[in-house]
Amino acid sequence: MKKIKTIFSAFKEMHRLEKRLIPTCVVVAVVMAVMPFVNIWFTSKIIDLLDTGAEAKELIIYIASAIGLNLVLFFLNNFFGDMFYMFRSLMYNKELQSISKKLFEAEYQRLEDGDFKELVHKHSEAQDRVFSSFVQFGWMMRDFISGMITLVISVIIIIPLFKIGFTKTGDTYFEKPVFLLTIFCSIAVMVVIILVVALKMNKAWFKASDEYSRLDRMFYYFLNMFSDYNTGKEIRLYKEQNLIEHTATDILLTDGEKLLKKVSLNSAKSSSFIAILGAVVGFGIYLFIGVKGLYGLFGIGSLVLYCGSFMQIINGIMKMAATFGKTEEMVPLVNYYFDIINTKDEMTYGSKELDSDKFEIEFKNVSFRYPGAENDSLKNINIKINNGEHLAVVGRNGSGKTTFIKLMCRLYDVTEGEIRINGINIKDYTENSINRLYSVVFQDFQMFSLPLSDNICAGKNCDREKMLDCLEQANIKERVLNMPEQEQTYLYKNVDKSGVEISGGEAQKLALARALYKDSPVVILDEPTAALDPVAENEIYNRFNSFVENKTAIYISHRLSSCVFCSRIAVFDNAELVEKGTHTQLLENNGKYSELWNAQAQYYI
Repeated sequence: MKKIKTIFSAFKEMHRLEKRLIPTCVVVAVVMAVMPFVNIWFTSKIIDLLDTGAEAKELIIYIASAIGLNLVLFFLNNFFGDMFYMFRSLMYNKELQSISKKLFEAEYQRLEDGDFKELVHKHSEAQDRVFSSFVQFGWMMRDFISGMITLVISVIIIIPLFKIGFTKTGDTYFEKPVFLLTIFCSIAVMVVIILVVALKMNKAWFKASDEYSRLDRMFYYFLNMFSDYNTGKEIRLYKEQNLIEHTATDILLTDGEKLLKKVSLNSAKSSSFIAILGAVVGFGIYLFIGVKGLYGLFGIGSLVLYCGSFMQIINGIMKMAATFGKTEEMVPLVNYYFDIINTKDEMTYGSKELDSDKFEIEFKNVSFRYPGAENDSLKNINIKINNGEHLAVVGRNGSGKTTFIKLMCRLYDVTEGEIRINGINIKDYTENSINRLYSVVFQDFQMFSLPLSDNICAGKNCDREKMLDCLEQANIKERVLNMPEQEQTYLYKNVDKSGVEISGGEAQKLALARALYKDSPVVILDEPTAALDPVAENEIYNRFNSFVENKTAIYISHRLSSCVFCSRIAVFDNAELVEKGTHTQLLENNGKYSELWNAQAQYYI
C-alpha cells in the first residue's frame, strides 16, 4: 500500500513539475501499441485477398492504406517521442531546481546534520546511477500503458479464434475446450512467474547498487578531486598516486567487480529462465493456432492475424511485468527526493522587527550541544555586547568561538538559556530582521565563479561607487581595477575560461569587502586575516577599524595582535567563557589570555 501511495505521489509530482509530460507519454504509448497491429491486420487482409484472387485495384487500396497509416503513425511516434524526450528533460531540470531550492532555503542546522547529508548524497548517487527516478517513472508509465493497450487489442482480435471448432466430443485433445484452458493457464502461470522473478531481480539489483554505491562513492570522491587543480600540487609532491589507486581503483575493481558479477550472473539466470518460459508458452500458442489451421478452420490470412496477435499478448505482458519489477528499484529512489523536499524546518520565528539604530546583544546562561554530540560546545555563557562595542573573541581551536557566532546569527538555537537582542529573545524576531542585523565573514567563506561585482553585491542591483569604496576599505580596489574587465571580471576559470585566479589573501579581502557592502549594524569577522601577511593584516585592521567605528564589531582571531584594536576581549577555553576584559586588564590577571599572548609574543621578540 505504501509503495502504491509513493507511485501515485511520484506521478503527481511529475505532473506538477511538467504538466505536458504525462499527456504526451499517453499519446506515445498509444501510438507504440497500435503500430504493430497495423502491419499484422493489413498483412492478413492482403494475404486473404491474394488467396481469393482479388482484383489489383483492391490490393492497391489496401497496400496504399497500410503505407499511409504507417507513415502517419511513424510521424506521430517520432514527433511525440521527441516531445516526450524534451518534456522529460524539462522535468529533470525542474526536479534539480526543486532540490537546489530546498537545499539553499533549508535552515543551516539541517545542512550540517549527518543524516540529512547522507540523504542528499544518496539522492545524488541515485541520479548518477539512473539519471532520474522521475524520468524512469516516465519510461515505466509509457511501457505499462503501451503493454496494457497491446494486451487489450490482442485479446479483442483473437476472441473469434476461441469460438472456432471447439466441441466437448472432439476427436482430438486439440479440438476440446480443455486445450484452450491449458493455454490460458500456462499464460497466467507465466505472468505470475515473470512478475515474481522480475520483482526479485530488481530488488536484488537495487540492494547490490546500494552496496556498490558505497564503493563508488570513494572513486568519485577522488575523481572530483582530480578535476580540482588546487589538489594537483599535493598529489604530485607527496607521490599520492599509489595511495589513491589502491584506495579507490583497486577496491572498486576487486570488491565491486565481485559484487557486480554476482548480480549479473543472477540476472542472466533469471532472464534466461523467463526467455525459456516465454518460448514454451509461445510454442503452445503456435501449436494451438497451427492445429486449428490444419483442420481448415480459418484461412492463411487469419493464421497470420492470430499468430501475430498472440505474440503481441506475450509482448504486452512482458512490458507490464518489467514495469512492475522496476518499481522495486524506483520507489526507494524517488523516496530520497520526497524525503528531501518534505523536510521541515524546525526553527520558528516571531513577528517583531528590529527597527532600532542601536543594538545590544546578550547571552544569558547559554549552553549548546550539537545534535548527536556527547559534550556541550558551549557551557553557561553569559556576556553582553554593547552597542558600538568592538569585541575580540579568542581561544584555542575547538574552544567554542565559531559556535558562539553561529548562535548569535541564529544558525542554531541554544540548548539552554537564551540570546536577547535589545532585551527581547532572539526567537521573537523575524528571520529577515536577524539576517539584516549581521554582516559576517566566516573562516570558510565562499567566493563564486561569477563576476566580481556579483560576489560583492550579492544581487543584480549594484551601487558601483559604494562597491569601489568597500574594495578600497578592504585594500583590494587597485587589484580589481587592473583586472581585464575590472569588477565585471569572472573569478576563477570554472565558468569562464578567461576568469582570473585570485590568491587566498585576495579572496579574503573580497569577502571583507562583501561584508562592508552589506552595511549591517553588526559586523562579525571570523579569522578575517588568516590568509594575509603581517603587513597586509595591519593595513586591513587600520582601515577596517575606522570603517566600523560606529558599528558593533566582533573579531575572532588566533592572532592576538588584533585584540589591540578592540575595546574588550572575551576568552574561551573548553567551551566556556573564562575571561572578559581589556587587553591590559587580562594581561595583569595572568590568566588564560596572558598565557596565549605570551605564547605568541615570544616569537616576535
